Amino acid sequence: MILAGAITMFSSNKRIYKEQDEMGRLQENARFAMEMLVRDIRMAGYAGCSDDIETVVNHVNGSNDDTNLFAFTAVEGSENAQNWVPSASTEEVANMIAGSDGITVRYLSPSDIRVMNPAMTTASAAIHVSTNSGLAKGNIVAISDCDSADVVVMTSDPSNTGCGAGIQSTGPDDNCKSTFNHNSGAVTGAEPGNAFKDLSKTYGPDAEIMLFITNRYYIGNDAGRPVLFRKSGIAAAEAMIDGVENMQILYGEDTAGNDTVADTYVNAGAVTSWDNVVSVRLALLMRTVDEYGGDINTSTYELLGTTINPTDDRRRRRVFSTTVQIRNRSN
Repeated sequence: MILAGAITMFSSNKRIYKEQDEMGRLQENARFAMEMLVRDIRMAGYAGCSDDIETVVNHVNGSNDDTNLFAFTAVEGSENAQNWVPSASTEEVANMIAGSDGITVRYLSPSDIRVMNPAMTTASAAIHVSTNSGLAKGNIVAISDCDSADVVVMTSDPSNTGCGAGIQSTGPDDNCKSTFNHNSGAVTGAEPGNAFKDLSKTYGPDAEIMLFITNRYYIGNDAGRPVLFRKSGIAAAEAMIDGVENMQILYGEDTAGNDTVADTYVNAGAVTSWDNVVSVRLALLMRTVDEYGGDINTSTYELLGTTINPTDDRRRRRVFSTTVQIRNRSN
C-alpha cells in the first residue's frame, strides 16, 4: 500500500510538472511573439524626423515594383495565406499554412549614426560616418534629414580615413571617420544593388543613417510544427517562435474625418485604402509544443471573428490578442 501510494504521488507530481512546464512555455512563446509583432507594427512607415513616407526616395533595384519586398509600402497583408495585398506579391505564399494570415511591415529604424563632414559635394559622392557605426557592405540604409530620405544599398564596407592604427572614433571627430559608397549596377555582396547612384540631393552633418527594415511575418510549417516565420530583406525566412498555430489580423481604417482613428476593422482583402490603415488588431492561437496527459482537446477557438478548429490532440491552447496603433499615422 505504501509503495502504491508513492507511485501514485510520483505520477501525479510528474503530470502536474509537465502541465505547468508546457503551459509556461506556451505563455512565454506567446509573449515573445506578441512583443516582436507589436514592436514592428508600431513602427510601420516611420521615415525619420520628416515623418512622411512620401519624402523617401528609394534607389534599391526593383523598388519601383510594388511586389518587391523593398518597395516602401508601410503595411501589407495576406488574408488566409493568399497573395499579399495591395502589391499582389506571391513571396512566401507557398510556405504559409492555409487559414492563417500574414503581415508585412517596412520602416526606417532610428539610430545615433550621423553623417559627418565633409558634406557631399555631389549627389553621387561617398558618405562619411563615424568609424564605430557598425554598418557593413550590403546593408540597406536611409540617409535622412527632416526634409527627405534616400534609401540605398551600401556597395562597400566603410573604410577608415584619417585615423591612426586601432583608433576608433567615439564622437564627431572630423579627422577620424569612415566612408561608404552607393554605386549602381551589380556589386557582389551588395545585392540587390542600386538602380541609380545619384541621391535626390546632397546630405551634410544634419542627416542621420538609418537601417531600412523589411519584415514579412506568417505562420509556416517547420518539420510538421506550426511556427511563426519572419523573412527580413533578401535573407531566407527564419523560424522564429514555436507553437504559433494560427494568426488572424484585422486592419483599422480611418474612413471618415481623417482623424487617424480607425472607423472600421476589416481583413486584408477588404481594405479600401492602405494609406488609411492606422491600427492593426492581432490574434494568435498558441498551442503547447508537446502533447501530454490523456484528455483529447476537441475545442474550437474564435480569433477576431474567425473560427479555428485545430486537429484534435492532447495539446492545450490559448488565444492572445491585442490592438496596435501605427504611430507614424496617429499624429
